[in-house]
Amino acid sequence: MHHVCCISASRSIKFGSAATRPSFFSFSPRSFGEFRTAQIRMEKARNELINGANTESRGACIVLEGLDRSGKTSQSTRLVSYLEGLGHSAELWRFPDRTTSVGQMISSYLSNESQLDDHTVHLLFSANRWQKRSLMERKLKAGTSLIIDRYSFSGVAFSSAKGLDFDWCKAPEIGLLAPDLVLYLDIPPEKAAERGGYGTERYEKLEFQRKVADCYKVLQDPSWKVVDAQLPIEEISKQVQEVGLKCVEQCLKGKQLSLLWSS
Repeated sequence: MHHVCCISASRSIKFGSAATRPSFFSFSPRSFGEFRTAQIRMEKARNELINGANTESRGACIVLEGLDRSGKTSQSTRLVSYLEGLGHSAELWRFPDRTTSVGQMISSYLSNESQLDDHTVHLLFSANRWQKRSLMERKLKAGTSLIIDRYSFSGVAFSSAKGLDFDWCKAPEIGLLAPDLVLYLDIPPEKAAERGGYGTERYEKLEFQRKVADCYKVLQDPSWKVVDAQLPIEEISKQVQEVGLKCVEQCLKGKQLSLLWSS
């Protein structure tokens, strides 16, 4: 900035303008200090913008995914209890949320009480998640961690397993909040089929679950944590809780929220 001021002064001397000379020579230490402080603040703000810095503490969004009867509900419940026991604010969410008007339509379909076109069903599942999007963001920013039993990945995996276009299935989910962690409970479809209660809902068919498992593999990326769902339940909980707590602690330090499949 000194270079700029000297140019101004040289122009004033060259043209003999007495009126402009004082603007350089009367630049007091106090005014320079105020100017420099403002400059530092601007540079800091610029760096934060570039680096995506965000120091606001918030809750974590942790999603549990897997085939039917892989143990998602049990492990989600255990993780919430574990976090609450450590003094963290946490809530258990499930998708589809069958308490909403859209959720009730989905529930009727899943219970084989109604018939719907596959594309329509997929959009209903997506709409069900969008219904909770604003509330989800408010909860997270208020410091509550959300442990979610199924999310957009289930929607894409199940619909594409039915033969719908993979990219078409992803499209309605773009713009939803991205989870901070996805825990995938991995179990062979044949083993899941041996568990109690299997077959009571529409999608609990062995051959179909094999296709769903293949679609999940396409969705996985290095950020996912794969847990062997055939381990003893206590060992699964230990792994889920260890990774989940680490994620919560990262978000408390100010990890930035991001959007699902936005790039």
